[in-house]
Amino acid sequence: MWTAFRPLPAALSLVFCWVLFTGCDSGKKQFQEANAQYEALVDRGVPPTDPAWDAVVASLEKVPANSRSRPEADKRLSAIRGLRGSLPPRPLATPGATGPGTSEADVKRAACEALAKKLGQASDEATREPLHKALEQCHADLVRLEAKSHPPGEEGHEHGSPPH
Repeated sequence: MWTAFRPLPAALSLVFCWVLFTGCDSGKKQFQEANAQYEALVDRGVPPTDPAWDAVVASLEKVPANSRSRPEADKRLSAIRGLRGSLPPRPLATPGATGPGTSEADVKRAACEALAKKLGQASDEATREPLHKALEQCHADLVRLEAKSHPPGEEGHEHGSPPH
């Protein structure tokens, strides 16, 4: 009779180990709750600087380091912290210029800038379409001008080749 019951303890120990390793990840539940809060704030369009995100950050930080959900929690934390940080300074704009002494590229850049402003102010599609086409053509012309223009002293003939 003793041999008939031997497989039972082995099977019970296997079931116990399976439950222990799959069901004891307390971080999974914590992550799921924090993720639900995260998604709710994203769906509502709450900006990352809003204090409502503090609770989400705190919940994500509580996910244990040994949890299988921790890498995903770290990704969420990194995204939130990245958006909450200070923004980098805006790059300097390259507006066009007009008047005496300006290059042809600067004049074209000013024309493209004016078209872009008009396009941004246009409300109906009938007005926007020709402005959009004109702006695309302006950009293409500007690229050609910039490709052919050289700063003073870089005309090419200074290095032994004849001037154009």
